[in-house]
Amino acid sequence: MTSAFDTLAYLGWTPDQTLHLILDDTQKQKRGKRMDAVSKIFLHAEKVYANGHTIVGLAFSYRGHIVPCAVRLWASRDYCEKSNQTNNSHETVKFKKLTELAAEAIESINVAKPKKVIVLFDKFYLCDAVTKACENKGFTYIGAVKENRNFFPDGRPNDKRKLGKYAKNLLDREGKSVSIPGSRKEHFVAERVGSMKKLGRVKLAFSRRRGERSRLIVATNGLKFSAKSLIEHYRNRWQIEIFFKMSKQHLGLGDYQFLRYTAVVRYLHLVLISHQFLTHLAMDRSGAKELCKGRSELRLPSVEKMQVILRNMLVEDRIKAFEEGTKYRGVAKKLKNALVTVE
Repeated sequence: MTSAFDTLAYLGWTPDQTLHLILDDTQKQKRGKRMDAVSKIFLHAEKVYANGHTIVGLAFSYRGHIVPCAVRLWASRDYCEKSNQTNNSHETVKFKKLTELAAEAIESINVAKPKKVIVLFDKFYLCDAVTKACENKGFTYIGAVKENRNFFPDGRPNDKRKLGKYAKNLLDREGKSVSIPGSRKEHFVAERVGSMKKLGRVKLAFSRRRGERSRLIVATNGLKFSAKSLIEHYRNRWQIEIFFKMSKQHLGLGDYQFLRYTAVVRYLHLVLISHQFLTHLAMDRSGAKELCKGRSELRLPSVEKMQVILRNMLVEDRIKAFEEGTKYRGVAKKLKNALVTVE
């Protein structure tokens, strides 16, 4: 956690600036029969059920750049009960629902000015466990809402509205056309304050892009936000999906073959640390800080490019050791030309 804030500070963040904290999970199929915590799960990407792990992640988003800060490995009730029967206390795992695990991760975040933190999550995590964790920490949350949920507008405690139909009628009747940064189409937006079961009093923002029928509904405990600003903030949630995909392709997230639960958790933390290391390396490059000045988003090289640069640095370091002696200086020069990749 401390390393995440060190990375944010290195990127130029100060506690007075708004910080997005994004919550989500990803799945990884695992075929090992002896691997701990493997259970039958639904793989969202492949749309199939298979044996694997579910990984809960938290990441900060600052000026369009992701900084991972927490990770949890979910375990089924059956595995947790079996782990409690062992004599090894290090391998004992207490069962928690996925939402409880997410709430625990949020509770672990300590920020000097919590009111500046906005937590973003999808429909699955809009529940009392996660929202209460946000409120206990003093965070503002913005979460997507399922259309089959009920809503009670302010002043009408007995007037239950099904959100799907309510959103359509409200946008058709009162939707205002606004421009959302990063979106090519205009959005029709509307807002309402009211109550939802287990969430208490919230503000809802409704949005529909021009020419489309699908809608986005988000709920927040930040009643002062406008509908337009809520949609703008929520668009940042997609960055963690990109982070998970990139981490699986380039950082080995999910490539572990460890059998023990604790070993898998340590591996996942190493993946987060490697991402932060590459971020520091990118900022240390000549001209990187100047390139980021005055821009709303940081423009740093991709993880894939930074990996190439790091490999070159390691190769050059080894070749330099050869060049220090006269005997292998010629060999070192040939190796450098053959192995160092051009950026």
